[in-house]
Amino acid sequence: MNERFAKWNRWLEIIYDQVTDLDVYRHIFWEVQNIIKNNQRIQKPSSFYTFLGTSYVALAVMGVRRQIKQGRQSIAFARLLQEIIDTPHVLSRERFVALYTGSVVSHFADRDFDQFSGNGKEHIDPNIVKQDLEKLKKLGLKCEEFADKRIAHYDERAPSNLPTFNELDACIDYLEELLKKYWLLFRAAALLSVLPTWQYDWKEIFQEPWLSPHLEVGQSGSAF
Repeated sequence: MNERFAKWNRWLEIIYDQVTDLDVYRHIFWEVQNIIKNNQRIQKPSSFYTFLGTSYVALAVMGVRRQIKQGRQSIAFARLLQEIIDTPHVLSRERFVALYTGSVVSHFADRDFDQFSGNGKEHIDPNIVKQDLEKLKKLGLKCEEFADKRIAHYDERAPSNLPTFNELDACIDYLEELLKKYWLLFRAAALLSVLPTWQYDWKEIFQEPWLSPHLEVGQSGSAF
């Protein structure tokens, strides 16, 4: 059981990085949209805006799809949850409470585990995890279908329903919610936010003209 727990714990670290990336991509995309919205001078038709939107959608829906697909070799949230459902005894109250040893909040250990097991039970309740998995699949269904039929490859069959930006946001929000929940279960640690705090102003580049007066339009310039 220790080997399986260690494997899941390693998967969770990878999933954390992937969900963080999704949150970062979303944040940057919508912050740029706000820049455009608040500056009438750049509110004009541009292929760059089409590229920006198309690129974000492709990146985001594939990121959601990656967490829903349950391939035999894939590391995904859906696969992690399914394995927990199949072998719930790995996640015991004893293991969880031990994570609180020596902590000033050790008296909260049993209370915190109850949200995963039900009141006083010795192992995680697979039905609770099953509900999480079913909700994840339901929220991500449109994104998964769109990614399968229009991003991963172009299917002759069109997607039955195109996902909206709100539905994509809901998928990312729920992945973040699940990450916080299972981070607590595996690490006995609270994640306040998945979105990192930048140590610099990433929007500072927009304070400068992007076209140099010394570079003719259409002339190539290296960024490196």
